[in-house]
Amino acid sequence: MLKYITSNKEKIITARRNLEPLGIFFREHELELIEIQSESLVDIAIHKAKQAFEKLNTPLFISDHGWSISALNGFPGAYMKYMNNCLSSQDFLNLMQLHEDKTILKHEVICYIDDKQTKFFTAEIKGYFINEIRGEGLPAMRVVSLLSSGKTVAECTQKGINSYIENPIWNEFAIWLKVNTKLYSFKD
Repeated sequence: MLKYITSNKEKIITARRNLEPLGIFFREHELELIEIQSESLVDIAIHKAKQAFEKLNTPLFISDHGWSISALNGFPGAYMKYMNNCLSSQDFLNLMQLHEDKTILKHEVICYIDDKQTKFFTAEIKGYFINEIRGEGLPAMRVVSLLSSGKTVAECTQKGINSYIENPIWNEFAIWLKVNTKLYSFKD
């Protein structure tokens, strides 16, 4: 059975919403992993997938994301988790207040591993900072929108619609799994 290594409920909802209609089923599995410090989201994802595979010895995947703020030369990148732990939503608004360029890029990585191969997929979604705090959740998610409507990520995830953005990464991953693992369904 394919395993998805995460404890993040929103990531699980997104993966199920995107993979199950394509015939890819998985079980989520929580696992303590060491996250290396790196500016490369791909390196972090591959390292986590290899750690998980060493412990479980079963086909699995992980997903990770980072955010790059254009006005801050791409900062914080892979360190967004730490930023969300240290800054409030108001801190993010204050940080962006003096910048005209409010764009932010969400970088996503999915990394699959089994006993024969390691494969990763990447995507980038453009968004922007809004000027007010809306929704519940992580600080940055309450002040960032990835939609032209201006709804924050937090407002969308509150309604259980984390996959509100058209993101081909999950479709690419599902097609690759079907072709390269010779399986048409990972369901028990």
